Amino acid sequence: MSESDVNRRYNTRKRQYVPLKHDYKRGDRTRGGVDSYRHREGALKKVTPWINNLKKQGIECILLQDGALSHKARIARDYLTVEKVETMLWPGHSPEVNASEHAWPWIRRHVTRDFQPSCNEKECEQQWIAEWKEIPQSTINRWVMLIPEMVRRIIQHGGKNDFHG
Repeated sequence: MSESDVNRRYNTRKRQYVPLKHDYKRGDRTRGGVDSYRHREGALKKVTPWINNLKKQGIECILLQDGALSHKARIARDYLTVEKVETMLWPGHSPEVNASEHAWPWIRRHVTRDFQPSCNEKECEQQWIAEWKEIPQSTINRWVMLIPEMVRRIIQHGGKNDFHG
């Protein structure tokens, strides 16, 4: 099934027909946060070939996304269905245990510390990418190794969202 085939299938959940024409629209917004279109084009289209390659090697993969609107959007769900990428069910308002979430404050701190005024969006993006590449592997490993302890603490708190790692 190709990407365009997603528009020809029946949506089994709602039993409504998905039209033949590609009806996903992004609108006029070109700046700001990550909408569903940016999520599909920027993240999903980069990670799905890697996941499918791991599957060919016999490694079982499940994609974990949080409850962000762009992750739950139809365009993202349909794309993952077409690519045959299984996603983990993630309850709403659940405590954050994703190790990658530690990266954003780290990058923000370092971009601010090493601040160089940028004249345009491209320069700003380059600063963030440079800081991303500078995250020490030992720091990333520490974030990953914290996950079991965070899960234990979440269980101690009865699974409620009042836990802050």
